[in-house]
Amino acid sequence: MTPDVLRQRLRDGLRSGQPVRLDLEGNGVVFVDHAVPVLTVHRCAGTATGDPALDARATCAEAHSLVTTSPAYVVASDPDPERARQTVAAVADVLGETAGEVFVVEVWSPLDLDGHDEVDPFDRAPGFTIYTAEGGPEPETVNALCDALSGIEIAGQGADVANVVTPEVAPPGLPPLGLPGPVLGLAVDAVFHNRRDGEFYPQVLDQMREALAPALRDAGTAQTGAPPARLARTTLEPAAEAVDRGLSEVSSAFGLLLQVTPVNADAAWEDFHAAKCEQAPELIYRPLTFDADVARRALFALPLDEIEDPVVESILHECRDEIEAHIRMILDVDTPLFLPTSVRVYGTPDDDLVDLARQIVATLDAMPPATKGEEVVGATAFAAAARAELETYHAQFDAVPTEIDIRHDLPGTLMVSSGRLLMGAHYQVSANRVPALLAHEVGTHVLTYANGSAQPLRQLRDGLAAYEDLQEGLAVLAEWLVGGLTPGRFRILAGRVLGAATLVEGADFVETFRVVRDEAGLSERGAFGVTLRLHRGGGLTKDMVYLRGLRDLLRHLAGGGEFWPLFVGKIGLRHLAAVEDLRQRGVLVEPPLRPRYADDAAALARLDRAREGLSVLDLL
Repeated sequence: MTPDVLRQRLRDGLRSGQPVRLDLEGNGVVFVDHAVPVLTVHRCAGTATGDPALDARATCAEAHSLVTTSPAYVVASDPDPERARQTVAAVADVLGETAGEVFVVEVWSPLDLDGHDEVDPFDRAPGFTIYTAEGGPEPETVNALCDALSGIEIAGQGADVANVVTPEVAPPGLPPLGLPGPVLGLAVDAVFHNRRDGEFYPQVLDQMREALAPALRDAGTAQTGAPPARLARTTLEPAAEAVDRGLSEVSSAFGLLLQVTPVNADAAWEDFHAAKCEQAPELIYRPLTFDADVARRALFALPLDEIEDPVVESILHECRDEIEAHIRMILDVDTPLFLPTSVRVYGTPDDDLVDLARQIVATLDAMPPATKGEEVVGATAFAAAARAELETYHAQFDAVPTEIDIRHDLPGTLMVSSGRLLMGAHYQVSANRVPALLAHEVGTHVLTYANGSAQPLRQLRDGLAAYEDLQEGLAVLAEWLVGGLTPGRFRILAGRVLGAATLVEGADFVETFRVVRDEAGLSERGAFGVTLRLHRGGGLTKDMVYLRGLRDLLRHLAGGGEFWPLFVGKIGLRHLAAVEDLRQRGVLVEPPLRPRYADDAAALARLDRAREGLSVLDLL
């Protein structure tokens, strides 16, 4: 491709408002997400010459990914150095037409050229050398890059950073780019490649490229004055879209909770009660509704390694691994292998959480007993109230599902699966709990599903890895915000934690039941329901996340954390930095919905109190 053809294709692409990716006929790649004043370059030395100083090309196939996190980059492996230089110049010209003067950062990663046989590949701190020439970038730019690089750690080892002023900036064995604008060179020690033993460490390279992306952004902002969000990608690349769609297709083929929930809960209670609560019931599970081997093959065929945006790649990688763990759990239902995977996915109750559960029970025991004889609402009446609530949200955003599925193969419970409200046919609830449950199930679970549907990343709809803590924390807090978090509900949440603690210590069904009944103070029927949820599948620790999520959410709010951005989709607190990064870049859009209590003065007053530093016990 001639420089003139390259220029025209770039201009056409930028005018269309779409990212441009051009294959340089086997000699590299040009990518421009949008017109930016910073261009990142990686050149290879081309054909081997036998000269060790030129043989840095050995790392080219790996090191080129160090620049592919940028919104505009050139990877050139043309054996003709002048042709590669012209390619870079053509891209810089086109960017300059829109963005003004272009700041070029050339990155390379030479092997240890001297004494590499004495190098310990497991004890090398990441190292960076910044090269500048007279008339190059501003001193503030170099300082910003030095500061950012100095904060990088790999395997607990801090970075060494040096700054060298040189007559010409270029990788070993290659001529300078000779561009009119400022050029900065960055040599990255190849700690991801052990030349002595011929080993390559892809995880180290991934960590390095992820750490380099914000460092290069800081340097670009210091040099050009452009905001960091402008110096990052603003769109999802095709590989990310393909992986995101593929993950969604696999996860939608099954529902974890449906697959691990017994279909004979009512009969199991009758048998358990008839045995004076001394013999574990037989639990029956529905047959698999999908081919697990096909699903796993589809998961690991997704092109995760082709995703260049490190933030998006990290999110989707976590999602893939968790979906695979869910499939493993379904295959291991009713076997000893189920519980270890459940613990890996959901964790175990920490000591602080168990102590909190016990404090809740003690506080409740000291309170006057609740009055009996409240009005009870059945499945049909609750479904009518839920449908009205769903219609209210649907009128604001048509991605809100309005179907309610009343099922005879579910115990008397509620759940949301793929945005749909599922209800056991024998479901009953106290009338005074209806507003709280609507805020929990519809105003949190369905609403975040709908908000996630508005985003280009489907995983925000389906749920990022380990999203359940925040999701259930928001849902339980919603119950309190609308004035419906009752002492009985608190006792159940505490019982789930105490029961989960016994479960992971090896307690059987009857032993867990006794702890939930006797220590949490639940009725026999209530204790059975909690125990069934905990022991379903072979031991599901998920139910402890309700109290853990509420505790951690209150700590987040007390620490000044934001509230409404948490409704962007199904995310965890640990995803906030990544989600905010994607939002600032314009990859994510503002969520269309807020819970209905956002317009309720009493609920907002309670939210303000929570922000002032309430603990879980303060909500009692």
